[in-house]
Order: sequence, then structure tokens, then C-alpha cells
Amino acid sequence: MKILLTFFIFSILLFACNQKSNEKIALKNERAIPEKVIANKMLTFEIEGMTCVMGCGGSIKKELAATNAVEKCEFEFEEGRAKNIVKVSYDQNKTTVKELINIVTKMNDNQFKVGSTEENDISVNIKTTISDVHSAS
Repeated sequence: MKILLTFFIFSILLFACNQKSNEKIALKNERAIPEKVIANKMLTFEIEGMTCVMGCGGSIKKELAATNAVEKCEFEFEEGRAKNIVKVSYDQNKTTVKELINIVTKMNDNQFKVGSTEENDISVNIKTTISDVHSAS
């Protein structure tokens, strides 16, 4: 009887451990790997309301990255300065300037205010053929 009871308990534990392992695998597979973004535009804007680059900047980067349209987000931050600069490299085929600014201004109960903006084309057109390479030699 003890052997049967021990076998039964062991079977339940083995099944329970296996069930959790399968749940972990399923959860891991649900997390999508973000697709690589190739930026073709850079948005530079003034921002008010940042208190630090680690906390505020990290939050801004995270929110913009969630669009899956932003390749890079950099800050020219100086503590105590009223207006700092944000540079966002993004894919214009996946988002717009208006959407990016809306994301930032709605964060943390409208903590950030966006000032002047500038948009630049940073796409690279490479149209080199093998004949171009040979003729350059």
C-alpha cells in the first residue's frame, strides 16, 4: 500500500512539473521578437518636463520602441535646463511625426511638452552594381 501511495504521489508531482514546463515554453513562444527597424527619417525636437535622462529618457525610449517603428532615440540632456533635445530615428512607413509626438506628450499625465521640431531624411540609397565596382578599379 505504501509503495502504491508513493508511486501515486510521485506521478502527480511529475505530471505537475511537466505541466509548468510546458506553460513556460508556451509563454516564451508568445513573446514576439521585435522586427529590426531601418530608419529613414530623423525627428529632432525640444522637450520640456524631463528631470533625468535615465528615468524620463528610459520611459520615452520604451514607449517609442513599442511602436516598432523607432530604431534609435537619443537625448541631449542637461540637468536643470528647461528644454532638452530628443533625436528619434524612425521608419516613416510605419509611423508619423504626429504619432510620435502624441506618444511623448500623453506620457505620465502629460508631463512632457514638445517644442520646435525638425525632420530630416536619413535614408541611404545604394545603387552600386558590379560594373560600377569594376570601373572604379
